[in-house]
Amino acid sequence: HPDTATCYLCIGAVMHVMGNNVGALEMHNKALAIREKVHGKEHPDTATSYSNIGSVMADMGNNVGALKMHNKDLAICEKVHG
Repeated sequence: HPDTATCYLCIGAVMHVMGNNVGALEMHNKALAIREKVHGKEHPDTATSYSNIGSVMADMGNNVGALKMHNKDLAICEKVHG
């Protein structure tokens, strides 16, 4: 359910702020899986999950992975919003 995805996102955000990047990444990936299932891969909410994962990856030093996630976010935003 989309609300469950939002709960995972919120927990992931708090974990990220607390410095628990591994836990944050796990929560954001759970949110992403739900959003892809519920909304599809080209929905703005799915794009937000890609962005959240990218931010955590960057903080973990995985800049290549972070760039990949942020590029997915951008591609969806450009397609949906222009």
